[in-house]
Amino acid sequence: MSISKHYAFGDFVLEPSQHRLSGRDGTLVPLSPRLFSALRMLVERAGVLLDKDELVLALWPGLVVEENNLSQVISGLRRALGDNTRNSRYIQTVARRGFRFIAEVTELPARAANSTSTITTRELPIQHKAPSPATLAVLPFVPLAAEGRDALLEIGMADSLISRLSSVAGLVVRSVGSVRRFAGLDQDPLAAARALDVAWVVDGSLQRSGDQLRVTARLLSAPAGVAAWSGSFDLTFTDVFDMQDAISTQVAQVLKPTLGERVRKGAGAGVRLSDAGGSRNADAYQLYLAARQHAQGIRADGLRKSIELYHKALAIDPGYAMAYAGLGETYRRMLFGADRSPTEVFEPYRKAILLALEIAPELAEAHAQLGWIHFWFDFDWLAAERVFRHALRINPNVVGAHFGLGFLLLTLDRSEEGIAHIRWARELDPLSLILNAMEAGFLLDMGRRDEASARLDRAFEIEPNFWVAHIIRALLHLVDREPEQAIAALRRADQLSDQSTQAAALLGVQLARFQKPGEAREVLNRLLSLQQTRYVPPTSLAAVHAALGEVTQALDALERGWLARDTRLVYLKDDNRWTGLREQPRFAALLRQMKLDGYGPGTSGP
Repeated sequence: MSISKHYAFGDFVLEPSQHRLSGRDGTLVPLSPRLFSALRMLVERAGVLLDKDELVLALWPGLVVEENNLSQVISGLRRALGDNTRNSRYIQTVARRGFRFIAEVTELPARAANSTSTITTRELPIQHKAPSPATLAVLPFVPLAAEGRDALLEIGMADSLISRLSSVAGLVVRSVGSVRRFAGLDQDPLAAARALDVAWVVDGSLQRSGDQLRVTARLLSAPAGVAAWSGSFDLTFTDVFDMQDAISTQVAQVLKPTLGERVRKGAGAGVRLSDAGGSRNADAYQLYLAARQHAQGIRADGLRKSIELYHKALAIDPGYAMAYAGLGETYRRMLFGADRSPTEVFEPYRKAILLALEIAPELAEAHAQLGWIHFWFDFDWLAAERVFRHALRINPNVVGAHFGLGFLLLTLDRSEEGIAHIRWARELDPLSLILNAMEAGFLLDMGRRDEASARLDRAFEIEPNFWVAHIIRALLHLVDREPEQAIAALRRADQLSDQSTQAAALLGVQLARFQKPGEAREVLNRLLSLQQTRYVPPTSLAAVHAALGEVTQALDALERGWLARDTRLVYLKDDNRWTGLREQPRFAALLRQMKLDGYGPGTSGP
């Protein structure tokens, strides 16, 4: 049994062995590994001036980096701690020398790193390692018999319980996207717990005969491999919501001792669960589950079907806030899964989200979608950040809020804080293709090539034919100076993508850059021909025009993109596809219009 030191300073508690920084109320503060290492060095040597060279050597062992890299790390720490350079409470800058941690640090009483607590259950008392915060996965329920199974209800049970339990303060709940892969008769809950890196698993079985349901559920401690609670229910289908409430309440009560001081003091005898903006109408609920299912593949036909089913659910229950939020999310996915026009998509998208918030003002999922509207359509960076953060204050388990906030911060050069939220989103949904692939891309942009490669490998382990992962593989080949392999990867991405033109545009760019202008022209002509029958993002056309040296046509396309609110303009400032345009006055004017001209490496953004 090891002894774990932890430290208190100001409004925070640092637990090095758990790689955890939290507020005094138990709220997690996301930090990237490098920021956490820097904070640990400063705190453990509080009051001591740490030389810049010493910090660089410790944080980037064996690498040659610029001093600005260290400045960005310190800046990221200050933002995380709510500190500033003028009236610093925590980190003092000593000009031309280094940094000193100036807050008073208290070493809290040592505690066992693998201390145990006992939970008495209906089945047997168990001993378990209590994670802080608790981590939980709710698996799809399995049918008692293979014939006559209700696959939508199996995943729907998990989806509903996840929605309820994710509102419990201190409890980290894996998303439905990550657990979906464990549906099936051969489900192994302990193997799922290892794959999802959780301490607790809820699993269960169900049997449906007409309107009658028989459901069993249990809460498993993954380290111990035994049940902490189990229950069984015989009911009619219209009572399914009461049964879900009962399971959620029992699970939350058993986990309550692991949830931190704030929950133990503030929850009284119980743990408060959100109704999650749901419906109590069984027909609307089943349509909602089907709509969610169709949206998962991010392909045009499935997304269209998802929208149709959401509308049917809302016709039955116009007060179904989660269905409005899901409808909005599906519209957003149409932007990159089907290349739909932003001016066509965002009007119904915004309407759906505002209706969700009118019904359930504190629905975190709807606030997260509102953040995306401010980010991707309004290009209002301040409003987007404010709304994403509000969503996370309501519910820190909303994947879309972490991903959106991280994406936004990276766009504004707040890279360390941004990648921390991207990682947090992926940890909540560890088997997400898009999150693994996008994290790899962001890491590559940050110069963290090996980390990017490892994350990309994970995406390919999950699904070898995901087109976005092939785009990131191409970018990795370009970093490694392997142009032919990059072009081959982009050709594969182009083949695998549905109605998105992003892969084709990137292929055209690289063909032009590597002395294959004829093939690049063929790609451009294909996009121009496609434009005659449907929307093609102007940025896709602009990228190939720019690579072919057609500056005027590229700028014309970018300006059309501004008028159309082309979502991919958020990449305008740093995307190397625009290298040949940056000295053009029209390009500079566009950056000003988007309020991106004030951001550069090392700036803090809004």
